[in-house]
Amino acid sequence: MLLLQALPLLALVVLLASGRVAPPVACAAALVLSLPAAGLHVGALSALPGFAVRALAEGAWLAVVPVGIITGGLVFHAAVSLRGVGAGTGLAGAGGLFTTAFFLGPFTEAVTGFGVGTVFSIGALREAGVAGAPAAAIGLLAQMLVPWGGLGPGTAVGAALAGVDAQTMAMRNAMMLAPTLLLLLPLFWWWCARAGVRVAVAERVRQVTWVVGIGALLVVFHLVLPWQICGALAVGPLLGARLLLADPPRDAQHWERAARAAAPYVLLLALLLGLRLWPDPPALRPFADLPSLPLTHAMTALWLAALIMTGLSGHGPRFVARALTKARRPALALLMFVVLARVLSDAGVPVALAEGLVAGFGAAAPFASPLLAAAAGFFAGTNVGSNSAMMPLQSALGRAAGLGVLVLPALQNGTLALMVSPQLTSVASSLAGDGATPGRIWRLTWPVALIALLVGTVSIVVG
Repeated sequence: MLLLQALPLLALVVLLASGRVAPPVACAAALVLSLPAAGLHVGALSALPGFAVRALAEGAWLAVVPVGIITGGLVFHAAVSLRGVGAGTGLAGAGGLFTTAFFLGPFTEAVTGFGVGTVFSIGALREAGVAGAPAAAIGLLAQMLVPWGGLGPGTAVGAALAGVDAQTMAMRNAMMLAPTLLLLLPLFWWWCARAGVRVAVAERVRQVTWVVGIGALLVVFHLVLPWQICGALAVGPLLGARLLLADPPRDAQHWERAARAAAPYVLLLALLLGLRLWPDPPALRPFADLPSLPLTHAMTALWLAALIMTGLSGHGPRFVARALTKARRPALALLMFVVLARVLSDAGVPVALAEGLVAGFGAAAPFASPLLAAAAGFFAGTNVGSNSAMMPLQSALGRAAGLGVLVLPALQNGTLALMVSPQLTSVASSLAGDGATPGRIWRLTWPVALIALLVGTVSIVVG
């Protein structure tokens, strides 16, 4: 029975791990394999069509937010790129590489998602004279704000699947990530050394201070602001400060350039905060037991910013349509992941597997959670995909083991193993040049997975 219930997830992992099957196809195969377990759950073959229709509809509704944010983020990024304004100079040397790795990349990823932060980072690193596997490894640090990437669609889906409050879960993720950033710093210094860039002791002390600042802001902002924007706000102002300190504007022209570079992101953050001031906004809620979609959602702000920037660029619907063509594959993959997760959850598969783990391993069962999260993040390559595949199981495992409702869901939602997924390392290797390959990148970045397992294990012990 357990093998039958585990078969969809096993097939999904094997197909994704093969590298020969596209995520939508792997999800479709897992959906077909979930039908026997669903049939056993509903108890009668005649009830299976009704179950399937409802589960698919619920999954499609949960997918609206991640698909909407991914598509809106791509349109926003395309419109901003038309302005031809970069982050400025001052990104060379140890201080510049640190700014790129811990501020420029993560901020861009938090606002747009879809690996855009890594693309920006590696581009800045190449301009600073750093290439190859070290540049790719440093560029992958743009993904460190996993729960808040692209305004957090993965966190939204994960919280819905786990049945917990997204704000509370994101707060726990912030408290987990704050000390984790300090563990990433020695890795960054090692990668800098491999790139031929020496980081002096005094500079290392300064960088520790800046990283502590990121962690502190990330935690504090969750106390007073919506979680979707906390990642961007934790690094955005500090990014601006570092860029101004490294390359102060010397005249009105330079100030104008800095303002033009910051304007799209200021607009987006203003819309995100401004919409939150609307009390009791209209909301769509087709399913009583699933989250609603208020008109003030972060997805609405992102699309408004994208359309405003598109209008200011002088382009119209055709430009938006061209930008959306790039979103077809990732949007379909996200849709399939979320639908699969809902079908498995409604079929009772996660609960059955969690009870099987607890029955077989007792008190040690929850300690499989970091490995499950790391595997899901590594093979899925997105937080939406990772949470869709594993969050129902993690949540059920936590309940069966008697842990707090947030312990395993937050662990699943923040795994750093996603940073070194085959999808991201392939993109990074193609951009970094100088003989960079996924294999060479993994030889530098394998400690990231070790850190992910360590942080996950500690979070379970702390409870």
